[in-house]
Amino acid sequence: MIFRLLIGIVILYLVYKVVRMFRSAPPELGTSGALRKPKAGEDLVEDPLCHTYIPVSNAWKATVDGKTLYFCSQKCLDQYIRQREGGETGK
Repeated sequence: MIFRLLIGIVILYLVYKVVRMFRSAPPELGTSGALRKPKAGEDLVEDPLCHTYIPVSNAWKATVDGKTLYFCSQKCLDQYIRQREGGETGK
């Protein structure tokens, strides 16, 4: 009985450690959707919409008015374009 309890506690602890390991280090997705880790010493760029800093290699890039902008995700890029189009049509 005590042996089963100890085995159960050990198993729960191992499951806890595995879950915590995966939650603390989420994978980073690059522009191709493949898992990519940032290179050591790589420059960070700021997303102009949500102001998140991301490594250049993981950023979504867009050229707006001759200026290269970097976004943390496709969602932020699309939202930025929608806001920009909405602001220009209102002028």
